[in-house]
Amino acid sequence: MLIAILLAAGLAWWLHQRGELLPMLQPLLFGGAALLLTVRMLETGKPLAALLIAGAAGFGWWHWRRRATTRADTALNAANLAQARALLGVGDGADVAAIRTAWLQQMATAHPDRGGSAALAAQLTAARDLLLAARLKG
Repeated sequence: MLIAILLAAGLAWWLHQRGELLPMLQPLLFGGAALLLTVRMLETGKPLAALLIAGAAGFGWWHWRRRATTRADTALNAANLAQARALLGVGDGADVAAIRTAWLQQMATAHPDRGGSAALAAQLTAARDLLLAARLKG
């Protein structure tokens, strides 16, 4: 069982390093592996090892949440929002429906299936996501 837990944690780490692990799945996999390993250490009579594993898992969770908040705050700065508004062609007070409508209109010509480029479609989607996140946050 210990080997399976370590293999699952190693696989999760490898996927994380490659950028293929979904952001919400990462703490669940690491937390689950740490929980199982902590229980295993308690069953075998090693409370100090269990405490260290649980502490490391708690620190990892705290660090992940702090990084996620920092990334979101950095992405929502005024310059990025102004660029996103300019790209989609919406004003400062645009609501969620207006942002989605502008995105759909832009994607009608920018989507690769319609003769546009994948890079422009990705930029439009990122701008839409940024504006929606800012709108929902504030």
